[in-house]
Amino acid sequence: MSATAKTLIMTFSFLMIAVSFFIGWWAKKKVTSSEAYFGSTGMFGPFTVGLSSTAAVASAFALVGVPGLMYSTGNAMAFWMLSSAAFAMAYLILGKKVRAMAEIGKVASLGDLSDLRYNNNRVIKITMSLTLFLGCVAYLAAQIKAGSELFGHLLGWDPLVAGFVIFGVLAVYMSISGEVGGLLTQAFQGLVMVIAGVVIVVSFFNITGGFGEVLKVTSQAGTVTANEITKEFSPDMLNAWGSMPRTVAMTWMLIPILGTVGQPQVITRMYALKDPRDMPKMGLYTALSHTMVGLLTMVVSSGALYLVATGKIDPLVKGDRAIYAMADYAGITAQLFVYAGVLAAAMSSASLFLSICSTVVSRDIPSALGFKFESKKQVQISRISMLVLGIISIVFSVTQGEMVGILGTFGWGTLMSATFPVFVLGLLWKRANEKGVMCGSVTGLALNIASFAGFKWPGVLPWYFNVITISIAVTVAVSLITKEQGLSRKLQAVIDL
Repeated sequence: MSATAKTLIMTFSFLMIAVSFFIGWWAKKKVTSSEAYFGSTGMFGPFTVGLSSTAAVASAFALVGVPGLMYSTGNAMAFWMLSSAAFAMAYLILGKKVRAMAEIGKVASLGDLSDLRYNNNRVIKITMSLTLFLGCVAYLAAQIKAGSELFGHLLGWDPLVAGFVIFGVLAVYMSISGEVGGLLTQAFQGLVMVIAGVVIVVSFFNITGGFGEVLKVTSQAGTVTANEITKEFSPDMLNAWGSMPRTVAMTWMLIPILGTVGQPQVITRMYALKDPRDMPKMGLYTALSHTMVGLLTMVVSSGALYLVATGKIDPLVKGDRAIYAMADYAGITAQLFVYAGVLAAAMSSASLFLSICSTVVSRDIPSALGFKFESKKQVQISRISMLVLGIISIVFSVTQGEMVGILGTFGWGTLMSATFPVFVLGLLWKRANEKGVMCGSVTGLALNIASFAGFKWPGVLPWYFNVITISIAVTVAVSLITKEQGLSRKLQAVIDL
């Protein structure tokens, strides 16, 4: 890459960071309550919230990790990015219920939703909050790792320095304006990602001629070696399963489709919508924008395989380099938007998960333990915790060696196990009671901790699929054998929506 190209890319990327900071700083004037700071409750329209939701879900895990896994293992991970319709499904089947919860009580966090549904059950709230915290830290680390690697790829910066430059700015504006600034900056960053998707899709077809040509050269390339790095190609790489076991590939189809319904970055956006009647529109906007980002990830991985198979570039040292290799070959226009898009993806998801982590620490866990702070004190604690958690996450992200995709799947699976028993079952099935959800939530936390500590699950399924399944099964079983929970008239009306 020429010095001129690096300068242009860095200027464009820093401009995106500067605009994000300006939006976050400006948004502080809209923070007029703790509900606004922690949840942006009932504040924004469907287009803004939809772009924000896309940006938070289609993170650096999607733009960097997924192409990396597809370059390394073939097409199986493509299932993950074909889940855009799951957003519409999530908003249609769960969105109206979550938004209605904000009408029957004060809602600024997922813990508040838990309190309303389960009569302020402290065990449910604290176990769910702790599981959320584990998943959010892993996902936050994935975003920081991807952003740090981007600047390392461009300038040769130390990852720790790059992390503090990028995400230090983010932590500052998030601490100032909370979720209001987070949602607005995520909407801007989501727009950058969509534009990047359009640019790279056009570049892909110009370079390769289409997926048919990619399939042809990939099936015929055999073994490619350069600079002591070898890439093995086979006809099976671009079939439906790739080189992964079929059970794993099927899991990666089910997890995002079902998991989108329960991801906190989706649920929290449901109660940020101003007018509940706009829920279908928000689902549509989110699905369409995510479709373009999904196409971006698929053409990047296919393009990188094509370039290596045809000898146009050397085999990649790591799969996570796939998006950068494709952008560098495509030229300066693609580089400007793709590099900015990766940075936008990392920042958007990082801001949301940093916000959730700080809310758990400053609001939900203290409340579950019986500590009551006034709204102003909660906001002060949250601002401090955002800065501290940001520093810890930056250090954690650069001191471990997992790929961005592995960190992302860990976070995604953990978050599902936290939210499914509490919110998905709890709001779709009125028979789910306090005892059942409490047992399911405790089980999910315990199994997540055991898995994180190194417990090896039998079989080839990803460990988090087992954790999710067991926590749901426990919730259902205990709910069925215990007394049905009495619901208030308002709560009954919400679940009946």
